Amino acid sequence: MAAKFLVVVAFLIERDGCLLMLRRNATKDHAPGEWESGSGRVESGETPVEAVHREAREETGLEVEVVGVVDTFHYYRGEGREEAIGIAFHCRAIGGELRLSAEHTAAEWVPFDRLPLLEVSDPLRAGLATLVRRPDR
Repeated sequence: MAAKFLVVVAFLIERDGCLLMLRRNATKDHAPGEWESGSGRVESGETPVEAVHREAREETGLEVEVVGVVDTFHYYRGEGREEAIGIAFHCRAIGGELRLSAEHTAAEWVPFDRLPLLEVSDPLRAGLATLVRRPDR
């Protein structure tokens, strides 16, 4: 039997030496009220990079340039424990104006030196640590 799981992209959006962090709406089924970088499912027929562009625009109003992959991770999503594979992408904001979708209730541009102090999920913490060490940021 073949494994069945979601493919999710996370977008770590950088601008002026800061990373955009978003607080998930408390009504969300997965990680309600937690801070995240932004994420979404890859839709049928869509590449992960296409999903990053679409999800970043939908959730933040920003147009992004994808710099590269930061990390990949495996997790179980929500109360239903849906198995998921995630790909985290380093992005740079290149246009648009920040506006939140109904998925988030707050946004903050966090300086890179403060990223290790954030209370976030373990997969995101690993991705942030990798991003901070990248020479191309």
